[in-house]
Amino acid sequence: MPLFHTSLFSIDPPGDAFVSRGAAWSFEKESGVYRGPAKKMHEHADKLRQQQGHAPTGNYFSEEVPVFFDMEVMIRAPGVAQARRALNLLVSSMAVQEGSITFCPEPFGIEPREAGTAARTTSFRSMAGLLDVCRLANRASKVRNFTYAVHKLALSYRSSSPHVMDLDPGESPRLFRVQADPIYHVYLANAITLAYSAIEEVGLQIRANKDNPSKMPDGTWNPIVKTNLEERLRKSRIDISDDQLWTLRGPKTRIEKKRAPPSTGKPRWSRGSVRDVNMRLIDALALASWLRSCAAAHRFDEKARSLTVYDAHNVQSLARRLIMERLGFWMPRPKPPRKKSGGGSP
Repeated sequence: MPLFHTSLFSIDPPGDAFVSRGAAWSFEKESGVYRGPAKKMHEHADKLRQQQGHAPTGNYFSEEVPVFFDMEVMIRAPGVAQARRALNLLVSSMAVQEGSITFCPEPFGIEPREAGTAARTTSFRSMAGLLDVCRLANRASKVRNFTYAVHKLALSYRSSSPHVMDLDPGESPRLFRVQADPIYHVYLANAITLAYSAIEEVGLQIRANKDNPSKMPDGTWNPIVKTNLEERLRKSRIDISDDQLWTLRGPKTRIEKKRAPPSTGKPRWSRGSVRDVNMRLIDALALASWLRSCAAAHRFDEKARSLTVYDAHNVQSLARRLIMERLGFWMPRPKPPRKKSGGGSP
């Protein structure tokens, strides 16, 4: 089968050769490890420059890891149509892996080019973590609904995707307040709707209706709906004991006053304008479902006009966790040590 260029180069250590097979293609990378004499390294780098059309990046990590150069991820596929599908899924998986589009190419902005043909542009991207993105894309490619989930969440990030440093509580985070301009309401509602739809694609949405609502009249969970949801989460290998972080910043909005997040406690950094809380996973799903249904998916009212970047970010983060955990790529947050119960009188 022919090979196609992606213009995406991996700097993942240790730089060994790589092959990962998807539904109708494989991602491949040659070894970039250099084992020759130090005095010949410049000559080797110049040879790579002529082959690749740009100066290669030499990477040194430790004495245990040999020097290696970034090498391009190639697509082996029956034809250009399959190669294009692979590349589109790779770019969307990049957004899901990063939880942001900050470092992602524009969708459809790079075209697969068959090996041996002239390049239309010298543009390229060299990055760490690319091989995990290849594995994530290929695992999603085996099930159509997982592919849709990845593309939907990536498109959600196109509607709302603040820079990660703007959300980092340790870096003087920027406050994203309620906006009066209607375009913000449309983009944020679209981001929420797409992110929740991605959750539906992996089959982890709340299954309730008017005759079988998710909540009882006293506000507690309907045990039938709760049991069904928890069973599907466990079957999908989702750790329901691992709480979901819910980002809350600045003054309370109308949405938060209407339906406050049911907290299980605050993370250590929560203070002042940073009011982040932890929530049970099923409660986070319930709140995400409510945001989609009551504030985003239908004709806008005052709740939609109260949407902020944080509402979209919370639903996106939930969808990202469920997709990646369902596909076996999620690294749970470290759980704080339990306090030892003291004995006797103080």
